[in-house]
Amino acid sequence: MDFRLTEEQELLMSSLKELLEREAPESYIAELDEKHEFPWKPWKALADNGFLGLGIDEKYGGTPADVLTQCLVADVLGKYAFPVGVIYGLGVITIRDIEQFASDEQKARVLGGIIKGEPPVALGISEPQAGSDAAGLKTSAVLEGDEEWVINGQKIYCTLSNVAKYILLMTRDSKAENPYKGMSMFLLPTDTKGVRINPLPKVGWWSVPTCEVFLDDVRLPKSALVGTVNNGWMQLMANFEIERLILSASCVGAAEAAYEDAATYANQRVQFGQPIGNFQMIQEKLVDMAIKIENMRNYYYKIAWMMDNKMPVRHEHAMAKLYITQASFEVIDDAMQILGGMGYMMAHRIQRLWRDVRVMRIGGGTDQIMYNIAGPQLLKKFKK
Repeated sequence: MDFRLTEEQELLMSSLKELLEREAPESYIAELDEKHEFPWKPWKALADNGFLGLGIDEKYGGTPADVLTQCLVADVLGKYAFPVGVIYGLGVITIRDIEQFASDEQKARVLGGIIKGEPPVALGISEPQAGSDAAGLKTSAVLEGDEEWVINGQKIYCTLSNVAKYILLMTRDSKAENPYKGMSMFLLPTDTKGVRINPLPKVGWWSVPTCEVFLDDVRLPKSALVGTVNNGWMQLMANFEIERLILSASCVGAAEAAYEDAATYANQRVQFGQPIGNFQMIQEKLVDMAIKIENMRNYYYKIAWMMDNKMPVRHEHAMAKLYITQASFEVIDDAMQILGGMGYMMAHRIQRLWRDVRVMRIGGGTDQIMYNIAGPQLLKKFKK
């Protein structure tokens, strides 16, 4: 396996770093976080420079890109502007679902807007009684006559829904014997009558809004269906793997930013007459942090390589997500420990990275769900 980036990837990452240093300096990201504001300026800058079109079909104005390239973009975004990296990663699954299953009209309407800088399509899955257990969905879609769907229900933790133009909404037919074969997917404009969206306060992700969505007799044309009726679960699962990997890559960038802050501070902070970096316990932490960053990056490189070579990664991607999100938080937590009181102050980005990365072990599939995905597959290898 060749770990060298292509010349195109090197140039792309270099231009992205320059763009973020100019359009999203740390002081600006901190300001957005404090004000709980969506990062419109850097998001539009990404669009203007072609980054939001990566991986989208050329017929809609996009640029072909492999999974590794998209992971590299998320990694850099995670280091320089983590909220933007999260938004980028969240958009991947809905973009792919739309490209793979939506009608030509839906694709043209949605993908062109994203390339120009519209927010990603939000994903409406979780409900108050149905998080990891998607079979518990109760949001319904009933075809009234031959031309109109009537949708009722509630979604929670629907990230980006208050800024997005569309929600990729999952519903369930309660009459279906198998709940996973009774789910359908819809493209729901957020300004549709009967849709009510409320932002939810949370520990982190202050620039990445998460909301509850109420759906009261929402009427959609028959053409709002994405893919085929009762095939929504299979459509959704088709692209969860890449979303999890790209979000994990953004965590690696965040961990690297925290590590660099910690190493710089260890060289500058003097206690007992010398820089704290001279103490073996601090050096041990820094070495462990560096090893974890190396391992995390190598891990997503491998899984991306497998995806790009059309190899199955059903349990491999789950193990990568599990390890990377845990290890990245550990690195950031150690960075906070090295900085001491300074790292816990709101004036330093360590506390923000600490808050923002913690939820990555919950969203997109909890640690426990990743174990549940990987464990049975590993056991199968040893069944006689």
